[in-house]
Amino acid sequence: MESIRNIYCVGRNYALHAKELGNDVPEEPMIFSKPTHALHPAVGKLELPGTIGEIHYELEVVVRIGASYRPGMKAEELVDGIALGIDLTARDVQSKLKEKRHPWLLAKGFVGSAVLSPFSPFTGVEDFTQLTFSLLKNEETVQAGCPQDMIFPLQQLIDFIGTNMGLGAGDVIYTGTPAGVGPLADGDMLEMKLVAGGKEETYGPLYVDLI
Repeated sequence: MESIRNIYCVGRNYALHAKELGNDVPEEPMIFSKPTHALHPAVGKLELPGTIGEIHYELEVVVRIGASYRPGMKAEELVDGIALGIDLTARDVQSKLKEKRHPWLLAKGFVGSAVLSPFSPFTGVEDFTQLTFSLLKNEETVQAGCPQDMIFPLQQLIDFIGTNMGLGAGDVIYTGTPAGVGPLADGDMLEMKLVAGGKEETYGPLYVDLI
């Protein structure tokens, strides 16, 4: 994870997730970021702050950028890996920040808030849109999704971020979460599953430790 430079995240990129939180579906990509110290591997013990209210899991497909963005470049020229990640959100903190119209960083950027699995090769946009992913909490599936259901497809995300903020080798994009987000409790066990090209990969287990 030392090679990761910038962590870009896409908010409200699945319509049902926006609806479950009572949010409007955005008209253009909603981008926020996390500091690199938020990164945590998708296995072992995940220590999280237990004094900031509810922390919600948000499962996402993550893409890794392998080259510097230039206008007109296709995703196949830029993306060199895919992974699964969990965008952890301090939901109570986020709600208060929204009321004040403040940025979300305090709710999104705490240590351990960017869980990330190992990367697999990116085999093209068509394959990307056909993959499926899911999150298990205590061996029960709580989230499942497919990039085909994203409001803003991968190429649009790349063009928007690349044009407005820049993209370079080592940057990663958390592409948004499907419906089913919810709170974590001390001792929860998390596992992520990715099915791509008929092959299933499981990442975890990850044990939540609220401290």
